[in-house]
Amino acid sequence: MRIYFRVDNVMLTDYIRYLFPPAEEGGVPVVKTGTPFGELLIGHVRESERPPKIPAGDNVIELELPLTESTQSLANKFIWYSSGDMLRLNAALKALFDIDLQSFYLKAEGLGFRKKDIIDAFIVGRGLVSVDPYDAIHKRVYRREQEKRAKVSKILLRKIYYIYESVDMAGLNAKQ
Repeated sequence: MRIYFRVDNVMLTDYIRYLFPPAEEGGVPVVKTGTPFGELLIGHVRESERPPKIPAGDNVIELELPLTESTQSLANKFIWYSSGDMLRLNAALKALFDIDLQSFYLKAEGLGFRKKDIIDAFIVGRGLVSVDPYDAIHKRVYRREQEKRAKVSKILLRKIYYIYESVDMAGLNAKQ
């Protein structure tokens, strides 16, 4: 069963090809039901009485859905994603990408690798080769680091205020 899906950008299109490698070189990515995003793709499929139009725009990818218990009722039928489905699926794909990047980065950072090497390894390992995604991924990592620093600063400021308010300064400043 073949279906078309419009992805928000080229980097995420490459990421889908990483998640669902084609059965043959240069073939169509084959969706796997054992993955969270594969389940989402299958769960959002709609039936149509007529052949659906291929979504307009860039980054439209054709996917091969597996014939499983949950998809067998769709066999030999026209299937498609609504524009709302594609928006929700793209949001989930971005979240999955961010989680994957963050966990990869934290593991590699814990092993002592440099930021540039970690990002390069992620790009190569995930096959993000259609564009140069280094700057986009670097910005994501940088924003996460900034968020982490802000949280640590907030916690430290709370501790300082607590200690300052807990210590009775009046007794320390009085002359004896």
